[in-house]
Amino acid sequence: VAHILLGDVAPQRRHLRPRGRDGQPYPSDLRSKLKTYANQTFTRDGLVCHVAPEIEGFLFNGRDAERLRAWVAVFLSEKRFEGCRGLEITDEVRVSIAGQAGIVMLGFEGELLDRLRSVLVYPGDYLAPKSAPLDGGGELEWREERLGETWAGGSMVLSWPRVVEGGRLRDGPRSVVIHECAHAFDMLDGEVDGVPPLRSPHDARRWASAVDDCQIRFEEALDEGRSVPFDEYAAESPGEFFAVASECFFQDPHRLFRFDQALYELLLEAWRQDPKSRVPTRPR
Repeated sequence: VAHILLGDVAPQRRHLRPRGRDGQPYPSDLRSKLKTYANQTFTRDGLVCHVAPEIEGFLFNGRDAERLRAWVAVFLSEKRFEGCRGLEITDEVRVSIAGQAGIVMLGFEGELLDRLRSVLVYPGDYLAPKSAPLDGGGELEWREERLGETWAGGSMVLSWPRVVEGGRLRDGPRSVVIHECAHAFDMLDGEVDGVPPLRSPHDARRWASAVDDCQIRFEEALDEGRSVPFDEYAAESPGEFFAVASECFFQDPHRLFRFDQALYELLLEAWRQDPKSRVPTRPR
C-alpha cells in the first residue's frame, strides 16, 4: 500500500559515504550482527529460505559484498526506526529490514531512498483509517487492517511479524519489505503509477506499455482460474502490480520467469539486477 501525501520530488543519488550524517563511524560489529541474524532467523524451526544464503553470499562471499555492507550501514545510520504500540527496536529489527532493503536496491549505485526518513514498525498487523465518497454526498469511513504502507511524506510502516515471515517465505513469494521498497522506489519520479524511474522518458513510455500487457495477461490468467506466481492483489492497480510482481522477482525468480519471461525481463531492467542468477531453483 502506498500513500501519496506530497507532490513531485526528484530522485537524489549519491556515492556511499564511509560515515553517517552524524559523523559517527559505523558499528564495527555490523557484519557480525547481519550474519547472526541471518543464521538465527532462517534456520529456526528447520525452515530453509534462499534469503539466508543470499545475504550470506552478498555480505561475505559475493562480488557485491562490500557495496551491500556499505548500503546497509548507511541506511541504518540515516533512517530513524520507531517502534509502535510498545515494540522495542532491536538490532534484529533494524538489520533484518535494512538487509532485505539493501538486496532490493543493490542495482543502483548510491541510491539510498533519500525521501524515506523513518521506518515505523508495529508488533503485528495494524488498523488504519480509510474513506470513500458516497454517491449521495458525504463519506464512508472505516478502519482497514494493513501489513505495511509507504507515505510520500517520508515514512515506511511495517508489521514486524510480516517482515520475518516475508524473509522466511512462509507464505510464498511475499515480502512486506520488498513490497514497500518497490513503492518507495516507484515514488522517486513523483507518483505511484507502477512505472519506476528509468533512464529516459522514452524508456519509461516503452516500459509502461509493455508492463500493461503483462498485467492484462496476469488478469486473464486469474479470470481463467490458472495458476499464477504471485498474489492476486497485484490486479488492484498498476502500482500494486509492480510492487507485488517485484516480491516474486526477488523471492521466486525462476517461477516468475517460467510464468512470463517478458515481465521478468522488464523487472530486470527496472531493478538492474538478475536474482535468477543467484537464487537456487525452488521445487515446483
